[in-house]
Amino acid sequence: MASTCLPIVCPTSCTDPLPDVDFSICAPEIHTGEISNIYITTAENGELTDENDATEWATRMALLSTNPLKIRTLVVLADKPAPEESEITISNDRTVVGEKTHTLNIDIDETNQVNYEFLRKMECGQKILIWYKTADGLLYGGASGIAGTLRLNEVIPRSRKELVVFTGTFKWNSKTAPCRTVSVI
Repeated sequence: MASTCLPIVCPTSCTDPLPDVDFSICAPEIHTGEISNIYITTAENGELTDENDATEWATRMALLSTNPLKIRTLVVLADKPAPEESEITISNDRTVVGEKTHTLNIDIDETNQVNYEFLRKMECGQKILIWYKTADGLLYGGASGIAGTLRLNEVIPRSRKELVVFTGTFKWNSKTAPCRTVSVI
């Protein structure tokens, strides 16, 4: 089964039809917040064949740590605010929007030594692919994943009643939002 996420084709004229919408008065579909997991792999050849194939996910997650195609799971508290965008006014009072900068704000509260070494290695700035999953089970990233940059830093609070966390961001540029599907993992 191939990926169900098709690329967005932007309109090329003022007469192109608008996309479909779907609202329900009796049974609206809603989703709750919080990104709970980030799945991470190397950027080179790290894409999936089908993000809806549970066996492919399980196989990739079970690879040896030394295999660059291994997908690792980060357990996080994270959110994704609206992306930053630049509007440019062009001739005839028209407005265009270029690529948007998307950001995940990430906190990792399990700060053991293995995770600390992960943080240190990520400080090198290696380009990676990620997929992110919300607490209610939506998976973002499609088969290709999202290529971007992860920045993490350790924060040690002044209080003994607060947790040390690894906090940071994952950023990428894209004109459109990433593909979304119901998670099979």
